Amino acid sequence: MIAAVVTAVLVAAGCSSSSSSSTSGGSSPTATGSSSSAASGAASAPASTGASPVASAAGTDVGLTATTVKVGVIADVNNPLVPGLFQDSVNAVKAWAADVNKAGGLAGRQVTVDFCDSKLDPNATTNCVIKACQSDFALVGTSANALADLADVDGCKNAAGKAIGLPNLAAFAFPPAACDPKTYLISGLGSYCKTAKQSPSTYQVPVADAQYFTKNNQNLHGIWLYDSDDPTFKVTQTPYFQAMSNVGIKKDGQGFYALSGATPQSGLTPFIQQIKASQSNFVYVDVTTASMVLMRREAALQGVSSVKVWECNSGCYDPSFYKQGGATVNGTYAMMVNLPYLSDYKANAALNKVVTDLGGTENFNNNALNSYVAALLFQDAFNKAAATGTVSRQALFTALSDEHAFTAQGIVGPTDVGNRQLSNCYVMVQLQNGVWNRVNPTAPGTFDCSPSNTAIIKMTVS
Repeated sequence: MIAAVVTAVLVAAGCSSSSSSSTSGGSSPTATGSSSSAASGAASAPASTGASPVASAAGTDVGLTATTVKVGVIADVNNPLVPGLFQDSVNAVKAWAADVNKAGGLAGRQVTVDFCDSKLDPNATTNCVIKACQSDFALVGTSANALADLADVDGCKNAAGKAIGLPNLAAFAFPPAACDPKTYLISGLGSYCKTAKQSPSTYQVPVADAQYFTKNNQNLHGIWLYDSDDPTFKVTQTPYFQAMSNVGIKKDGQGFYALSGATPQSGLTPFIQQIKASQSNFVYVDVTTASMVLMRREAALQGVSSVKVWECNSGCYDPSFYKQGGATVNGTYAMMVNLPYLSDYKANAALNKVVTDLGGTENFNNNALNSYVAALLFQDAFNKAAATGTVSRQALFTALSDEHAFTAQGIVGPTDVGNRQLSNCYVMVQLQNGVWNRVNPTAPGTFDCSPSNTAIIKMTVS
């Protein structure tokens, strides 16, 4: 389990998402039409996350009084494996709360952030959930890799003693948490969750990256690598790879290969041999940032020159990637479902505010962005609940279920959170001379939101 958790920790950095307008007054991101051409204007957003448009609303519940609302943040911070792992995520939620409170609060209530360290430990995680159930109105920005036992989330009682569950607005979640009815996040697995017990299961998966690559490169063929340290990655990632192959990237060898995030560079020889034997021109390493660095180094060491497209998950979108790999990792692509913060934070006022509050991009990452988006989702849903006249955990659940075009004030494209569906909106970035740059669409603050950017695929993963 420790091996799986370590890898999940590293992969979690790549699970970014966001959305657009909230009832506090944000505007939607500029999106491209059905074509892949870039939009001409950048997205705008308010200079602050903003106070609630509802001055006050009745209602009390666990963690909720007439003047305050307490939210819990469960995150893996102090641990021996990756010390300080999600500290930036906790800081992002606290920065959001401070900004909201400065603007007047939510429906007349000041926000208090109650942090509990889950420490990459299942027992500590369970204790944090129990504590939150008893004292917090909702969980916001959950970043706990060991959250697997959901009984305490689903069975949490409200102030009236009814087991309605604890609202869990997660920064990221893997199955089974990703399919839990009390959990809401941006990168939903709704189609899979509804059909998980069927054979084949139905998946909604992104194909924008495959479309971009095949449009700009002829006769692509190669291999995909998924993380073998947690069985859920094979279940969720191989259908995505198959959909990419269906777009036109042919498989070399068996096509999809399992790779542990703990594999040293010397253990990558079999994959390099497959690449050389097939003269592969496409390689996707969807494991860890370190795995991608090692793969590029070993490929260079063994004289691989055929690969035109090296793709990594969005976890590689971080200044540390180039620091680890140097010039060897130049040219790497990554697909983002949120604005690429390194280049775009000044193009979106809400993103600019949190990055500035935290002291610049060196104190910000995809994990922090995910948690900040979760906080904006809570704000939006809380405001909608308050607009009904009475706030409660149940009212929050109802409001979350009605979030069908959430955009986190322009940080992500319109996303159907309520139905747990993926957004069609993406940005492709590439590491060029040590700097991550947009390559599609190129205008800051914009997304490619073509309806064809996601596909439905039926597949049985054994």
